[in-house]
Amino acid sequence: MKFDFGGNKHLIDLYTKGASRKYKFIDKGLARIFVTRMERIQAAASISDLFYPASMRFESLEGRENCFSIRINLEYRIEFKIDFTDSARTTGTVLILDVTKHYE
Repeated sequence: MKFDFGGNKHLIDLYTKGASRKYKFIDKGLARIFVTRMERIQAAASISDLFYPASMRFESLEGRENCFSIRINLEYRIEFKIDFTDSARTTGTVLILDVTKHYE
Protein backbone atom coordinates (compact mmCIF):
# COMPACT_ATOMS: atom_id res chain seq x y z
CA MET A 1 0.00 0.00 0.00
CA LYS A 2 1.24 3.47 -0.75
CA PHE A 3 1.47 6.09 1.95
CA ASP A 4 1.33 9.87 1.79
CA PHE A 5 2.08 12.56 4.36
CA GLY A 6 -0.36 14.99 2.77
CA GLY A 7 2.36 17.61 2.53
CA ASN A 8 2.87 17.66 6.32
CA LYS A 9 6.43 19.01 6.57
CA HIS A 10 6.87 17.77 10.14
CA LEU A 11 6.02 14.18 9.26
CA ILE A 12 8.20 14.36 6.14
CA ASP A 13 11.12 15.64 8.24
CA LEU A 14 10.60 12.89 10.81
CA TYR A 15 10.64 10.29 8.04
CA THR A 16 13.54 11.68 5.99
CA LYS A 17 15.72 13.32 8.66
CA GLY A 18 14.78 11.39 11.81
CA ALA A 19 13.77 14.56 13.62
CA SER A 20 11.18 17.32 13.47
CA ARG A 21 10.50 20.49 15.40
CA LYS A 22 6.89 19.43 16.09
CA TYR A 23 7.88 15.90 17.09
CA LYS A 24 10.87 16.83 19.26
CA PHE A 25 9.59 14.37 21.88
CA ILE A 26 10.62 11.53 19.53
CA ASP A 27 14.22 10.49 20.05
CA LYS A 28 16.42 8.85 17.41
CA GLY A 29 15.44 5.32 18.50
CA LEU A 30 11.73 6.06 18.15
CA ALA A 31 12.37 7.81 14.83
CA ARG A 32 13.97 4.61 13.52
CA ILE A 33 10.93 2.62 14.61
CA PHE A 34 8.69 5.22 12.92
CA VAL A 35 10.59 4.69 9.66
CA THR A 36 10.33 0.92 10.08
CA ARG A 37 6.55 1.23 10.56
CA MET A 38 6.31 3.36 7.43
CA GLU A 39 8.23 0.70 5.52
CA ARG A 40 5.76 -1.92 6.80
CA ILE A 41 2.88 0.16 5.46
CA GLN A 42 4.65 0.57 2.11
CA ALA A 43 5.30 -3.17 1.86
CA ALA A 44 1.75 -4.18 2.80
CA ALA A 45 -0.23 -5.75 -0.02
CA SER A 46 -3.47 -5.28 1.93
CA ILE A 47 -4.75 -3.96 5.23
CA SER A 48 -4.46 -7.44 6.78
CA ASP A 49 -0.67 -7.22 6.46
CA LEU A 50 -0.76 -4.46 9.08
CA PHE A 51 -2.18 -6.82 11.71
CA TYR A 52 1.27 -8.40 12.15
CA PRO A 53 3.44 -8.23 14.10
CA ALA A 54 0.98 -8.02 16.97
CA SER A 55 3.25 -5.45 18.67
CA MET A 56 2.02 -2.85 16.15
CA ARG A 57 -1.46 -3.22 17.67
CA PHE A 58 -3.36 -2.23 14.56
CA GLU A 59 -6.71 -0.75 15.58
CA SER A 60 -9.58 1.30 14.25
CA LEU A 61 -10.00 4.77 15.73
CA GLU A 62 -13.44 5.17 17.28
CA GLY A 63 -15.71 7.76 15.75
CA ARG A 64 -13.45 8.38 12.76
CA GLU A 65 -14.37 6.71 9.49
CA ASN A 66 -11.55 4.77 7.80
CA CYS A 67 -9.07 5.95 10.45
CA PHE A 68 -6.67 3.55 12.15
CA SER A 69 -3.50 3.48 14.21
CA ILE A 70 -0.42 1.37 14.74
CA ARG A 71 1.94 1.64 17.66
CA ILE A 72 5.48 2.94 17.54
CA ASN A 73 5.89 1.77 21.13
CA LEU A 74 3.66 1.59 24.21
CA GLU A 75 3.50 5.37 24.49
CA TYR A 76 3.23 6.64 20.89
CA ARG A 77 1.21 5.69 17.84
CA ILE A 78 0.88 6.62 14.18
CA GLU A 79 -2.63 7.67 13.19
CA PHE A 80 -3.67 7.32 9.57
CA LYS A 81 -6.64 7.25 7.23
CA ILE A 82 -7.03 4.79 4.38
CA ASP A 83 -8.61 5.87 1.11
CA PHE A 84 -9.78 2.42 0.03
CA THR A 85 -9.56 1.64 -3.67
CA ASP A 86 -11.55 -1.59 -3.64
CA SER A 87 -15.07 -2.49 -2.50
CA ALA A 88 -13.72 -5.14 -0.11
CA ARG A 89 -11.85 -2.36 1.76
CA THR A 90 -8.55 -4.22 1.73
CA THR A 91 -6.25 -1.92 -0.27
CA GLY A 92 -5.80 1.78 -0.79
CA THR A 93 -3.66 4.81 -0.13
CA VAL A 94 -2.65 5.50 3.46
CA LEU A 95 -2.66 9.16 4.53
CA ILE A 96 -0.50 9.58 7.62
CA LEU A 97 -2.30 12.04 9.90
CA ASP A 98 -0.16 12.37 13.02
CA VAL A 99 2.06 10.81 15.63
CA THR A 100 0.32 11.01 18.97
CA LYS A 101 0.71 9.97 22.55
CA HIS A 102 -1.54 6.98 23.12
CA TYR A 103 -4.63 7.69 25.26
CA GLU A 104 -4.46 11.47 24.90
